[in-house]
Amino acid sequence: MNNALAEITPILAANMYHDPSDKMLEMYQEHDFNLCYPLLTESKTRSEGVALISNYMKQYSSEQLPELRLDFNQLFIGPGKMKVPLWGSYYLSEDNLLCGPSTQKLQQLIDSLGIKINTVDGDNQPIDHLSLVLQLVEYTIKQNKTFELQAVVAEHLAPWAYRVAELTIEHAKTNFYLGWGLLLKDYLDVLVESNGVIVQERTLWG
Repeated sequence: MNNALAEITPILAANMYHDPSDKMLEMYQEHDFNLCYPLLTESKTRSEGVALISNYMKQYSSEQLPELRLDFNQLFIGPGKMKVPLWGSYYLSEDNLLCGPSTQKLQQLIDSLGIKINTVDGDNQPIDHLSLVLQLVEYTIKQNKTFELQAVVAEHLAPWAYRVAELTIEHAKTNFYLGWGLLLKDYLDVLVESNGVIVQERTLWG
């Protein structure tokens, strides 16, 4: 199961970080998403998410790219108040401040592993951005670091990433991002259950 999770992790990270491009969408069109997306579960959440993205891509044309980019921006970027902030510290701080104590604790865990986590384009994102935490999950899976994987998921991902999935599902204007919201939820469900993670209960402020 973790091999499939490791395969999915960078795909989720990329779709939550990079705005949609012709190149990315052409890749999805060349391959049947319904057949290519790894089967984690037979859950309704997974089935609905895959079907939404698969059907969207079957009828997609380049004229829809502005609409898709607009959806990505209103969800994760702005202008105005973004609908779905992607930093753990935003949800874990009563004042929605970034780079708070939770970020510092995550950085300490990363330092203890002796690794560096960076965005592909070198953008200076706080380390608790969803795409970067997912990179850390992928690393601990591939390195068979079970204890560290459980710690990352229990404390630094699952407590707030479920809220990210929930808000994405609530606010997405296109079936493409609605599908990814559902698949993020399914991914978290499988990641937690298959690795015996006891998710820390945290008060969320977003």
